[in-house]
Amino acid sequence: MSERPDALLPFPDSARLEADGIRLDGIALSALAAEHGTPLYVYDAASVRSRAEAVAAALRDAPGGGRAAFALKAQSALALLRLIRAAGLGADCASAGEIEAARRAGFDGASLVIHGNAKSDADLRAALDAGAGLVVLDGRDEAQRLAALCRAAGRSQDVLVRIAPGIDVDTHRHIATGHHGSKFGVTPEAGAALLRDLPAGLVGRGLHVHLGSQVLDPEPLVAAARWLPAFAKAEGIPLEVLDVGGGLGIRYTPDQPQPDPGAHTRALVEAIATVCADEGLAVPEIVVEPGRSIVGTAGVTLYRVVGVKTAGDGSTWVAVDGGMGDNLRVGLYGADYAPVLADRPTAEATGRYRIAGRHCESTDVLAEDVPLADPAVGDVIAVPATGAYHQTMAHTYNLFGRPAAVLVDGGAAREITRRETADELFARDV
Repeated sequence: MSERPDALLPFPDSARLEADGIRLDGIALSALAAEHGTPLYVYDAASVRSRAEAVAAALRDAPGGGRAAFALKAQSALALLRLIRAAGLGADCASAGEIEAARRAGFDGASLVIHGNAKSDADLRAALDAGAGLVVLDGRDEAQRLAALCRAAGRSQDVLVRIAPGIDVDTHRHIATGHHGSKFGVTPEAGAALLRDLPAGLVGRGLHVHLGSQVLDPEPLVAAARWLPAFAKAEGIPLEVLDVGGGLGIRYTPDQPQPDPGAHTRALVEAIATVCADEGLAVPEIVVEPGRSIVGTAGVTLYRVVGVKTAGDGSTWVAVDGGMGDNLRVGLYGADYAPVLADRPTAEATGRYRIAGRHCESTDVLAEDVPLADPAVGDVIAVPATGAYHQTMAHTYNLFGRPAAVLVDGGAAREITRRETADELFARDV
């Protein structure tokens, strides 16, 4: 990749700075905004393919075999799921709806990994109907409910048990999931006991762990992978399959690192193989669940400026035609972004601005203290690194319809999700 200015570092792989501003795969962002309207999710197919293929390649030669199951909670647009499936990944689903999305995108049932806490019976039935390869148990009650469904259907189901090992990661507390107080999984001791005493109809294959999301230092993720085989040996429980989850982060601002999902997956495989050799264990099949690291950098969200005003404290607000309805992460846990003006991202800043959304909440702020060059009504603002947890978390507060989405691929752009209409907002009312 050619050298890019710092402002473009969080943008997709195909992003380049041209005379008319930022282009993705040769197409100007400002032109996409003009053609498709705003707010608009834009995805770069090249970024998705390269990352998905890198993870698949890293697992290809794993000593005990390996597979990657893409986490649909990060992104569930069918066009992107089809790209990910074609790259060789399976699907990691947490609901009957996500299972249906995976099936519509063409994923084979055996490639599905089903997890999540508080699964409903409908979720569990959907997993069985799809022929899911693995169901990750979140506790004994869930095991008993799934076993009853299996017995009623006259079949068995391969399962893993999710444990919370008490390993902390450097991320926001709202997206840390492996600590001892987590709502996800069970203690290591309880997990081992459940695997030793599964209800009839369930076949225990091993363990699952997920420490959290947006982890930029991958060492704790590797440390968990090292710990699990030794734990399984000490407890005398089967470890045919070891699912080490996901959680690898991405660069949201130019000063952050950009972890390589392929290199991270290779490190996981090597760590597990080394520990198994030291413990005299066969290397299990390794399952990883990448999400954000595959699609996060591939996305850009475009907004149109609708107002600029100075507040009583002297700060200047730049109001845009989107907000927390299409990006909930800022309000949920203070996520940071690095917005730029799409047609002049490297122009010398004339001030520092606060970017406000249009929803009736004081927390609807997309970014604080952003350097911009004379933002004005009509300008297009581009927010990079919005490929994960944006479209999947989008909502209709204030009855604003959810945005359209466009996929840029091979020098062409096509709409993959249409903008939600007023009629569709009321389609469920009776």
